[in-house]
Amino acid sequence: MEITKDQKIFGIVGVYFFFVLVFFPFTKSMASDTMEEARELAAAGNFKEASVVAAGIGDAEGVAFAAASLAVHGYEVAGESEMQPLFIKAIEYAKTAVELDPGSSEAHLQLAHTLGRYAQTLGTMTALSEGYAEQIRTAIDKAIELDPRNYQAYLSLGAWHSEIIFAGFMAWLLYGADEDESLDAYAKALEISPNDNNVHYQYAVGLLKLDDRNIEQALYHLNIAVELPAADAYQKIVQEKVKEMLIELESN
Repeated sequence: MEITKDQKIFGIVGVYFFFVLVFFPFTKSMASDTMEEARELAAAGNFKEASVVAAGIGDAEGVAFAAASLAVHGYEVAGESEMQPLFIKAIEYAKTAVELDPGSSEAHLQLAHTLGRYAQTLGTMTALSEGYAEQIRTAIDKAIELDPRNYQAYLSLGAWHSEIIFAGFMAWLLYGADEDESLDAYAKALEISPNDNNVHYQYAVGLLKLDDRNIEQALYHLNIAVELPAADAYQKIVQEKVKEMLIELESN
């Protein structure tokens, strides 16, 4: 069986991860420097490389960042045929982060994030029938419980409600999704981080999933998002999405 480039990369990471833990443990200073390197790679848009570097640190922070970076690469950069394997690996990283530090809000957030990305590749009804809604909600709730100021967890909670409501009436009833709770979660994320373009973008997307008559509110948030500075590669990706969405909405 032919070994793909990605399998080689992740195989090397696994060997390196073992070597680091057993033969050459990171000092706090080394881990900090390596984490900074991973963050710089992600900020420059090298999400897969950032994931490899962060995973090699071996602590919960590093592995959670590896999960986040790989999920972003899978969703924003990789081709459609690559998505599922990347998301599966990202889920493994996130689960490892939770095992290493069950008290980490970020680890639980990334578990919700990676499960959600993988669920999207299955289709809404398949994902719901296979229990992903419950798993994702449990991880989101835990992230918020551990850190009530984790604004990205509130964004995820808002999206959880809006996606299920958008899926249809039966899903809405079955999982107890609630429009007011979705809006409250988005509002909480905005209260905590009002100058993050992704908060305004996700708020706009959620508003339209809840009710397409929310177009004026959605446009309000999109127009704010497009003017906010994009400091790193991910924020630039979001900015481009905002511009595309504005063009689409204003042309209708």
